[in-house]
Amino acid sequence: MTITLTQQTQKLLEEQMRKGHFATADDAVRTAFEALQQVRGDDIEDLDEQTQAALERAFAQSERDEGRPWEQVRQELKAKYLSK
Repeated sequence: MTITLTQQTQKLLEEQMRKGHFATADDAVRTAFEALQQVRGDDIEDLDEQTQAALERAFAQSERDEGRPWEQVRQELKAKYLSK
């Protein structure tokens, strides 16, 4: 397989290899894909039915703008669990 990189991406890759972060370009690409998989997490289809249903409810609430700001939720959690 032939992969074409932009000059900017090639420079970033070469810099990372020069710094010793990766021995080969293949190592860098593999590491990037592994990191991407970790960020994306499991596919919803791979989760149990109860978790899938909870996520679907959460997505629907979000689409209806029923969410709350993180700072508000954070304060509530701190008050409930850390103020004891």
